[in-house]
Amino acid sequence: MPEPLDGLDRRIVAGLMVDGRATWAAIATALDEPERTVARRGSRLLDAGIVRIRAMADPHRTADSDPFIVHGRCKPDSVLGTAVDMAHRPESVTVYALSGPQHCYADLWCPREQQARLFLQELASRSGFVDISVSPVLEYIRTLHDWDPGVLSADERAAIDPVPHVRWPQFTAPVALDREDRAIIRAATDNGRASFEELARMAGISEQTARRRLDKLRLAGLLTFRTVFDPGLIGLPVAALLWIRTRPASVSAVAAQLAHEPYLRYAAIVMGDYQIVADVRLPSKEALRELVLAAPWLDHVDYMESSLILETLKQSQILLHW
Repeated sequence: MPEPLDGLDRRIVAGLMVDGRATWAAIATALDEPERTVARRGSRLLDAGIVRIRAMADPHRTADSDPFIVHGRCKPDSVLGTAVDMAHRPESVTVYALSGPQHCYADLWCPREQQARLFLQELASRSGFVDISVSPVLEYIRTLHDWDPGVLSADERAAIDPVPHVRWPQFTAPVALDREDRAIIRAATDNGRASFEELARMAGISEQTARRRLDKLRLAGLLTFRTVFDPGLIGLPVAALLWIRTRPASVSAVAAQLAHEPYLRYAAIVMGDYQIVADVRLPSKEALRELVLAAPWLDHVDYMESSLILETLKQSQILLHW
């Protein structure tokens, strides 16, 4: 387990969570720290790969893809191998190896014309799974795009964020992008903090046009920037998945209470045996015990399973360690 970062490094990471493309000057001003210090420390975090900035296009509107949660039990000697295989699939966004009762978890986006082949043939024939479940996502309660672990104050966050908050992704009609927009998205995906000069060169347009088009993509919610790092670095080393079963009439109540909690990193309303899956990050096992035994939203829950996240193999489409 990595050693937690010191106070200022944590705040710099939290600043990048607000806006992965924020300048060091903007973060330094918001944190009331010297720009030179913030730039030196922030650059070290990025250069060492401790923190990575990943641009992600809205897959539903830009690629006509739908989200699914794939999870299942594996043979004891094949859990890690199965998770590694899932992480290398181009459709997967996030992949975890778990303690059980589920052993492998993958959040993926699949184009509509490929879904039957993927779920009925390719994944169904995987020898590593003893059984596998596919849960279509109906709605996101929170994604990493929205996560605020509470490191910064509301005023500090507002001082960093230049883009009005928009929901990501959005389940609306697909959007037609021209060659220049797609080139900007590809370049930003390769390097989330690429300069406007670099984006302009990749897209074959002027720097001013690149800046305007990137801002337009972000304002429309078509492109977002995620800050990928181990939450243990900011004092949240305990990672767990919760599988929540509740009555249909109670789903909204549980979702609303979950959405206000800083421990919630990700959650979605899904189809299948469970109505909600939630990814939580906490400071201790004691905090996890309090959550699974005493959270107020448990009054609306009929049944819940929980699993520790033992290994993160992929996050926001970035392969980790493998």
